[in-house]
Amino acid sequence: MPTPSPNSLVATPGNLSYKDMVKDIKEGLVIDFLMGAEQGNILNGDFSGNVLLGYKIERGEITGRVKNTMVSGNAFDVLKKLGGIGKDARWVGGFLYTPHLYCLELSVTTKNG
Repeated sequence: MPTPSPNSLVATPGNLSYKDMVKDIKEGLVIDFLMGAEQGNILNGDFSGNVLLGYKIERGEITGRVKNTMVSGNAFDVLKKLGGIGKDARWVGGFLYTPHLYCLELSVTTKNG
């Protein structure tokens, strides 16, 4: 059965540099590749996904890669509460043109060990 979906989605860049975003974060993640989030609930916005390529931020510095990490949240809530939008955008997956997004509220789950 056909379903509506975007052919191309373009997000307007903001005014923050990537370096300034990272500097502002006391503890967090840079997520370069997230797998599975597209399988979330498109009606209510809930999503979760495995971080395939991500980096830990501590005191405004990238300190290393993360493993065994998942993030989840509600896309509508996350987009309402952005801390900023990056000024440099790039094509992702051939259909999405987006800048970096400074997400203030995501749930992060990791496997200890």
